[in-house]
Amino acid sequence: MCFALFSLVISSARQGKSASDLYKEAVAADERAEVEKAIALYKQVLVLQPGLLLAHSNLGADLASTGRYAEAVAEYQQALKIEPKNRVVRLNLALARYKQGEIQKATETLAALHLEDSSNRQILYLLADCYLRLGRDSDVIELLTPAYKANPNDEAVQYALGTAYIREGRIQEGQVVIDPILKNGNTPEANLLMGEVQFAAGDYKTAAATLRRATDLNPNLPGAWSLYGRALLQGNQNDAAKAALEHAIQQDANDFSANLHLGAMLRLGGNTTEASPYLERALRLRPASPEVRLQVGALYLSTARLIEARKILEKLEKDWPDFVQVHLQLATLYSRLGLKEKSQAEREIVLRLNQKDRETGPKPDR
Repeated sequence: MCFALFSLVISSARQGKSASDLYKEAVAADERAEVEKAIALYKQVLVLQPGLLLAHSNLGADLASTGRYAEAVAEYQQALKIEPKNRVVRLNLALARYKQGEIQKATETLAALHLEDSSNRQILYLLADCYLRLGRDSDVIELLTPAYKANPNDEAVQYALGTAYIREGRIQEGQVVIDPILKNGNTPEANLLMGEVQFAAGDYKTAAATLRRATDLNPNLPGAWSLYGRALLQGNQNDAAKAALEHAIQQDANDFSANLHLGAMLRLGGNTTEASPYLERALRLRPASPEVRLQVGALYLSTARLIEARKILEKLEKDWPDFVQVHLQLATLYSRLGLKEKSQAEREIVLRLNQKDRETGPKPDR
């Protein structure tokens, strides 16, 4: 126990305050928006009565409101030890993990909650957003199709479902879903979705112009700066792309696509020190992503972290045996390790895959 909290507990004890008295004071402090005072009081309560679920839950909420998500998660976990099936605490835990960037863990909790109550729209929307962030577009489609059929006019569902269809390459189905949004005129959401369609069609110049309009109309529109940066990258406008991707990360540090593509651009430009935090954050956000695993493996290779590079690239080769780029990286790695036969074997695999034109490597991450 820290000295300050210990002193508060002793002071409260001398004043004859019980855990119940302190809890009432904490709730009153919350009602007055005196968050730090409430936090201190809830901590005093829990010293005196560690098994009080509401104190853990309320403390977690206050900690989350001040951006202390790791501490909030710990309090919610303590609350769930007392009442494991409490839906409010589980949802708050998922939200804290979501904001902390632990999207996979948030998704697991939200998916379980959705199975228990498929009518809860907050859970539905959050779960769909998590799936989009994880690149699980087919799961978005499976999740939202029943909701779309039940209410085709739900704009949040239209937006997420249409985005998922477009990213899956199912452009016509996506356009049917997003058509009502596009008909609403020159809104930021309409421009973003149209930019998604244009980007998917390979019309990067037009996509960049459309996405620029989206950011002009709403500079805080989620996903717009990231996709705008990618469109600029495709047009070899690297300086502008870098600025756009940096803006996306300032807006949302857990934007996977912005972290991946900014990190990859910096790595390819030889700025490995600057690239490292972006690529490693992208890997934390989507540890199963083949493209980010390739980029991190290549980063380790270029910074002489050869053992780490070997571990990640050999596992990637096993998971995606027809991914040409991983074989190229392994050929270089084995050469540096003095494993000439292995290096030659990788080069032969590359030639074979290219000659037969049968690369079935993963599609680019978004």
